[in-house]
Amino acid sequence: MNRNLKRWGALGTAAVSLAGAMVVTGGATAAHADTRCSWSSIYINDSPGGDPKTEARGHSHNTGNHYVTDSIWSAYYKKHVWYWNADNDGGSDGDTDDTYYGWILCDTPV
Repeated sequence: MNRNLKRWGALGTAAVSLAGAMVVTGGATAAHADTRCSWSSIYINDSPGGDPKTEARGHSHNTGNHYVTDSIWSAYYKKHVWYWNADNDGGSDGDTDDTYYGWILCDTPV
């Protein structure tokens, strides 16, 4: 019985380590890779019929655009918090309301 508990304990530790590695490398979810502490100049709302085309600070890729809506200083973390939104540019009217995408702690303001 004791031997089986040790074996299950080792399996559990290995599973937790693997899950941690997946998050670090981006294997678990793409969201971590898309809320990063870097940006370039992009355009959002560029489909006809939607909101006016606007220049934003973010990144573009084949699944869409993500852009920084705000950054604030966190006294608790001693870092800047960058808030990201997803540009939901599409739908039957040419635009769908953008949605909150996530946040990340960064060393610099946006």
